[in-house]
Amino acid sequence: MWLDNQCIMTYVIKSYQEEFLDAQERVGREATKDWTSFGQTPAERLRQVYSQPDFDLETRHYCFKDGELVGFLTSNVLKEGDGGVKRANLEFPLVLPGHEEAEELLFEKAIKVLQNKGVKVVRTRVSELWGGTVEMAQRWGYTYAEDVGMSYSITLDAVDIKEIPELDKITDYNHERDSEQMVAIFVREYSMTPEQARDNFESINKAGDQVVAHLVMRKEGEIVGRALALRNEDDPTRAYTGTIYVTEENQRKLFLTKILDICKEKGIEELNAAIFGDLLSIKDQLAKQYELLGFRHTATISYYEKEI
Repeated sequence: MWLDNQCIMTYVIKSYQEEFLDAQERVGREATKDWTSFGQTPAERLRQVYSQPDFDLETRHYCFKDGELVGFLTSNVLKEGDGGVKRANLEFPLVLPGHEEAEELLFEKAIKVLQNKGVKVVRTRVSELWGGTVEMAQRWGYTYAEDVGMSYSITLDAVDIKEIPELDKITDYNHERDSEQMVAIFVREYSMTPEQARDNFESINKAGDQVVAHLVMRKEGEIVGRALALRNEDDPTRAYTGTIYVTEENQRKLFLTKILDICKEKGIEELNAAIFGDLLSIKDQLAKQYELLGFRHTATISYYEKEI
């Protein structure tokens, strides 16, 4: 039976409070430490996102036991499309080991809140490499909708990096010199606001040793390509690529080759990369490129949907 604060047995479900964010980051990192191509958003970045005017605190749910956060679930209601059906994105619960009971409680609470907001369809990302998300989709009656990403991985000790003359066109990103151009690119290409783009590059600039490689390519003084590789915070022998921006598709191979070279020099044992968003339209072409460089396909990230 649901009581005040949605208490059931020893678990208590609460809505968002800013004081929960540090614990949210900690629980998220622990719950996903063995996942591939998934990163828990840092608390500082969450504060920025959750301070936006359109943030709905009722769509964030936190599960406590004995006063300690053991799991959480996030969702957001989308703007109605042409069909008039109100939809929401929902991320499956992230809970600490031994608290699997909290998954059901968080999911039920989130669905009830979304129903009260008039939502008819929820959409959730799942992957074979994201814990039990595939099993959750089956358990809670979801059906497959579409693929949203493909994950690739490469073990660097087996990589033989061949010299490519064009690699000398790639240089290190310099925050003072390059940030304004990159902010403009991210606003134009990735639908960020100027504030979001600036926060993104300020965060990278402050990330220290977590940044394995941050690279740009210029033509006549203008940035025409950019790539990023970040060290996995839970396992410093692993890294993953960030957004690779190119204006000509042949630049992608150059950036990936340069990143592989730098990662190997810095002791990275495994590099993960993903194809997502608009790049899915050329996924076959990109998959071949990754495989020629030695990457292997490790998982597909998909949207599953459920009527509520």
